Amino acid sequence: MESGRKARGMRESYTGSIGGLARMAPHFSVILCTYNRRSLVLTTLASLRRQTLPYDEFEVIVVDNGSTDGTSGAVRRYIRAGMHTGRRPEDTWRVQILSEPRNGLVHARETGLRAAAGEIAVFLDDDVFAHPNFLEALAYAYEQTGADAIGGRVELRWGASCPYWLSSELVDMLGYFAPSDERMRLGEGASFSGSNFSVKIAALRAIGSFSPFLGKRLRAPIGLEVQDLCQRLYQSGYTLWYEPGALIEHYVHAARLKRAFFTGRAYWRGRSDVLAHYSNALWRGEMRQYLSRPLLLTLCSESYTLACLACIQRPLVYLAGRSSREHLLVVMEQARKWGHLRQQAQFLGHAPLALSGPAVLLVRSAGEDETAGLLAQGLHRQYVSCRVAYEEVPLSWLWQHRVVSGQTRNVVHFYRAGAFNLSPREHQRLLFALWLARRWGFLVVVTDPGGWWQGVRGLHFIARRLLERTLMYQSDVVLTYTRQPQQLYRDKSIRRRVYCLPHAGFRECYTPPLPRVYALEQLGLPVETPCVYLCLAPMHTEQELLYLIKAFQDMWWEQSCISQPPQSTPQLLFVGCPGEGNSPLQALECAARHPAIHFSLTLSPKKDMPLYMGAADVIALPHFAVPAAGQLETALLALSYARAVVAPDLPRFNGMLPPQSSILYKPGSQKALAQALLKAQFLHDLPAVVETATQDAASGWSHYTRRLLKIYRDLGSKRS
Repeated sequence: MESGRKARGMRESYTGSIGGLARMAPHFSVILCTYNRRSLVLTTLASLRRQTLPYDEFEVIVVDNGSTDGTSGAVRRYIRAGMHTGRRPEDTWRVQILSEPRNGLVHARETGLRAAAGEIAVFLDDDVFAHPNFLEALAYAYEQTGADAIGGRVELRWGASCPYWLSSELVDMLGYFAPSDERMRLGEGASFSGSNFSVKIAALRAIGSFSPFLGKRLRAPIGLEVQDLCQRLYQSGYTLWYEPGALIEHYVHAARLKRAFFTGRAYWRGRSDVLAHYSNALWRGEMRQYLSRPLLLTLCSESYTLACLACIQRPLVYLAGRSSREHLLVVMEQARKWGHLRQQAQFLGHAPLALSGPAVLLVRSAGEDETAGLLAQGLHRQYVSCRVAYEEVPLSWLWQHRVVSGQTRNVVHFYRAGAFNLSPREHQRLLFALWLARRWGFLVVVTDPGGWWQGVRGLHFIARRLLERTLMYQSDVVLTYTRQPQQLYRDKSIRRRVYCLPHAGFRECYTPPLPRVYALEQLGLPVETPCVYLCLAPMHTEQELLYLIKAFQDMWWEQSCISQPPQSTPQLLFVGCPGEGNSPLQALECAARHPAIHFSLTLSPKKDMPLYMGAADVIALPHFAVPAAGQLETALLALSYARAVVAPDLPRFNGMLPPQSSILYKPGSQKALAQALLKAQFLHDLPAVVETATQDAASGWSHYTRRLLKIYRDLGSKRS
């Protein structure tokens, strides 16, 4: 009794009251989920009521998962019968019953977790008997080890005589779990028994709790959610232990002591292996093996193995007169392979339900786009099935993820469609796939971050703008990075779909910048220069580059009249080719006539960005007075490197940049741009202010992805 109190330690929080006396919050919250096992769950409750741990140390939460045999009423009567008025709070056990109509063990456990008031959640099955010192041993183990999760020992309580053919390697399928007689720490790949384990609620919530995709359901006894949970706990740095003193007995029904039970369990183990492999591949972002062609090759190999088992190995075991135990093992292996094959074949007709949200097809441009890559990685980390396609919508993916009855609506997400470089035939194929996606119930989401094609005057590259506009008209929602959508989208039908989702940052996404002196020497720029302006040419048109050159010349001549040596005047550096893809002949000609203007026509973002950002002090964004022009991520990239920004006063920038590290100018005004460049020289000496103005990539994109998933789910519920 006293060891349980010591294990819990001194707690200052209280919950509830009985007879006007406050009660301390419990240490353990025992969550007991049940479905149509009225008599068995009452036996489990009786064993919990006889625990040696004091009543104020734990609470019991029973979750009825839609039972139809009167379980809920029987539990309530049992609870009322055990309540006595006039008792002290520490002599009265705390128990409540909740209802979860959604079928599935994970849903029931999540309902219990939401109501839990303890520090540690203990999960038990509804057909177990807990030994009297079960919770006390568990509390002592947590005190001794400092573990984040502990699994207990599971013995078997036979409901009928054990059959002669039941061997030791088969008892694990009945729930037996005893890896050691001594307490031990579990390593990678180890797991608890699903009928007896506990975990700190804070750690459980930190890793995202259970996965409904791998949980046990009424017609799908998969039951891999505990194995998946243990893997994620271990990968996140939490400690897992096994405690043999936390002992329960698992009731073995007579119906389970039949060969048909073991054959059926082997079949579902085969299907579970495929789903677990799918879950791991989804977490790692390695989903190419689940495309149609690799799946066909896998099915051929699986079919050959199954044929060998059925036509060769099984008849040989029978003809050789082997024991019934060996014959059962061969039958179970055949059933496991059949389940493996069935689950793989289902992937051809329809992909499985997503783990924590709808399946997403992210359609992006074929060029380097760090933002789209970070978005895909963020979806993978949230256990979302995300496939990246380059400037196309694969019909095989649409077929596998089409909406069937009762399923979540999956998403086709177009990111920066204006950057797609499509031929007329590819353009028509994309529009046909879009029409098909709408017919099959997909949600269509468009992210419009802007691009250089928005600033092209005349009819050049009009096909890119038309494609963007068409996708917006066909979409369910348009995501953008502006707080002024009324200025950016004049069409009311599009504006009604616009949703402003703040852009995440890029800090620590790229390699840190090189030392300034070293970077200047590598680029051949004067080391004594007071300020270097950098312009990323792929984000602009050649006309915008010429516009910046003229503004810089105005500022340079004004400063050169005051400064003494030429090398002490500002320098302008262009990196890469303009967005049109052609060599900037006019801009190169102007640069050749000016000693302070430099060009570097090659740009590899991951490789070259630390060099150019190390040399730069200010990032210049030249744009004309076109409301849709500009890309916010260029400015955020500069802020992640603690560089000042000169940007136009356009809807994509207004209100989105910190005033301490940015200067907005009147777009299209050469004089205003020259004045902004001059003012920016006084901002680059404040790197600490600039650095605090942007989020780091890890937390920023994690938050962005969670908000995006909420938009997906809200859209799906509205469409349903």
